[in-house]
Amino acid sequence: MLLFSLTLLQASAVCLVTGPLLWALLSLAQRRWPALAAQRCVWLGAQLVLAAVFVLPLLPDTRQLSVVPELSVPVFLASAAPDAPMAVAAPVAGLPSAASWLALVPSAWGLIYLLGVACAAWRWQRGHAMLRALLQLAQRRRLHGMDVLEVDAPISPMLVGVWRPRLLLPAHLAQFTPEQRQLVIAHELTHARRRDPVLLLLANLLQALLWFNPAARWLAGQLAWAQELGCDRQVLAGRPARQRQQYAAALVRQLGLQAQPLPGLAFGGGSMAERLLRMRDGQTRPPAALRVLTPLLLCAIGAASLALQPALAWAVAAAPATLPAAPATAPALWRNPLDTMRVTGFFGVVRQLTPQGHRGIDLGARRGTPVHAAADGIASVSEDARLGKVVRIDHGGGVESLYAHLDRVTLTTGMAVTAGQAIGTVGATGLATGPHLHFEVIRDGRLQDPQQWLAGLDANATARALRTRKEQFGH
Repeated sequence: MLLFSLTLLQASAVCLVTGPLLWALLSLAQRRWPALAAQRCVWLGAQLVLAAVFVLPLLPDTRQLSVVPELSVPVFLASAAPDAPMAVAAPVAGLPSAASWLALVPSAWGLIYLLGVACAAWRWQRGHAMLRALLQLAQRRRLHGMDVLEVDAPISPMLVGVWRPRLLLPAHLAQFTPEQRQLVIAHELTHARRRDPVLLLLANLLQALLWFNPAARWLAGQLAWAQELGCDRQVLAGRPARQRQQYAAALVRQLGLQAQPLPGLAFGGGSMAERLLRMRDGQTRPPAALRVLTPLLLCAIGAASLALQPALAWAVAAAPATLPAAPATAPALWRNPLDTMRVTGFFGVVRQLTPQGHRGIDLGARRGTPVHAAADGIASVSEDARLGKVVRIDHGGGVESLYAHLDRVTLTTGMAVTAGQAIGTVGATGLATGPHLHFEVIRDGRLQDPQQWLAGLDANATARALRTRKEQFGH
């Protein structure tokens, strides 16, 4: 969990750095080509790039996205008693003396981030509660041959809903001329045809995800502004100057009558002067080369931000000299506990589910696959919430083997077993992500690497298990 919190903190920092880069690039491009302001795909694409920079590093198996050396987070890994977690030493060479921040700052940021997302969700829910209250006061009307909702409130015309939006109009729209009303309604219907409610929902979700980044809020505002400009352009296309003037007059009058906008697609907003100038002079499309170059630049910024973001991994330090030394002679090899071995996790590897180091090895197999005793001994059977159904075999001389997450056990406590005897079947009891056998070796109360006792583990390991071990141990 600590490693994930560190990755979240790093991804947030890189996202904060990427935001101003996108801001500067798009601001300069918009100043050079004003028509870019009306391109929805540019502003939505920039938000998606920013979200990708934040989200992709948090996903598993994304280390290959980075081209910089992996950043190691030291953690001491040593053998531990079988009934206690593996020991983690406080002082580690290479860490600052006040290393407690490593555990506190990422965890604190993770909590703050979740609170921020919760606040964004609460604000969204509050806005929609206000909208539902308005809908309860609305009345159905027939206007210009279509069914609309009308409410006596100082709001702007808007679309309500995402997939099948309805048109909500204020009662004061009756004060407008018929031509102005028709243009206002045409504006909102253009939003519906362009699927702007869907894009607005996506932008709101991205803004909630990236609530800590001011650039995300700016991009969301620019997307809403582009939606308005795009609808203006389509509504006014081919219309004479007189109707353009009527449309502009309706906009000015509407903004003077409406209160604070509610969550919906409202008729209005943005810079009034700029919008009126665009209505008067018309809007041009950006050059075709710019429409191709801008997405490429956005993708380049996103790819660079991802590639230059180092992946985090645990660096397992060597055990201190005070620990018992390994036996001078290697132990005799045991029989493999499964007929077909498939190693999915090695001893000592640090993962999200085993932040203090894996206590044994994991062997992937189908549920119901027979499990065999690795050597002669006396069996004991138990069950707990973490390991599920467990068989522990005492082989004498202080050596024990443990078989966990079993689906079925075929012996009882105190029974003598021989090497190769069936003792149960593979399952997923306890805290298991899927059917597999968790196998441990304990000697004199200390966890041992089962690779010293079983043959052919590397040859029967998955590529992912080998890669993870090499990343952490170098072999």
